[in-house]
Amino acid sequence: MGAGIIGGIPGAGATMRTVININSGGRNRLSGIIAGILLLTILLGIGGLVGVIPNAVLAGILITVGIGIIDYKGLKHIRNIPRSDAVVMIIVLLLTVFVDLLIAVAAGMVLSSFLFMVKAADLVEKASDTKSIKEFVPEKPWDDEKSLLEIAKNNVFIKHLEGPLFFGMTSGFTEKMKSLPDVKIVIIRMGRVPYVDQSGLYAMEDILLELKQKDVKIAFTGLYGQAKAMFEHIDIVPDLVPVELCFETINECELWLKKELNQ
Repeated sequence: MGAGIIGGIPGAGATMRTVININSGGRNRLSGIIAGILLLTILLGIGGLVGVIPNAVLAGILITVGIGIIDYKGLKHIRNIPRSDAVVMIIVLLLTVFVDLLIAVAAGMVLSSFLFMVKAADLVEKASDTKSIKEFVPEKPWDDEKSLLEIAKNNVFIKHLEGPLFFGMTSGFTEKMKSLPDVKIVIIRMGRVPYVDQSGLYAMEDILLELKQKDVKIAFTGLYGQAKAMFEHIDIVPDLVPVELCFETINECELWLKKELNQ
């Protein structure tokens, strides 16, 4: 009977042993090894005696230990933490109690990862704003763009992209780019984009196709690494953006812009 309850909740037993080990002062791998050896010795040496321990006794021990490892500090501050984090914590708690610990851990990891991607997407969208070049003054333009103020006027829009272009931010990115007013040229700065996934790639392709239909010229600056390879792989470069309009620096783009605008 005792062996049955131990075997039925291996995840819970392992988690409790880990927490108890830490609370008892164990801070390195040696403490875990000693705990494992002790458990193996008990199972092999006196396993028969452990097997006759009533389930009610083991359940009482587990309840006592479970109460002892509850993070009361986290529960106390549940009203002060972000609502999304609180929801995840409550879901994991309920799944642990009423379903299974391993399922609860898996659900917590998936939900936390999803929330992280949403938050990261929000930060990227806030950092990658689309403005008329004249509006860069109050928006604090990047230092290497200030000379463009006298060149571009309202004929050019610059799109700043910072961070990975992945599925979590494609919706907002597409919406912003499709809301552009009538301009002659769009410059997309890719120098701070280390990674593009498939969703980001297709979102970029759709946006560029729509801009091409409006006879808007598109230029890239700082396109490199994985993003460049992905763009070339599905022929965004050179079919939608010619190689000669993929500039390594904003200074090179500025020289081209002067010629394009006959300045």
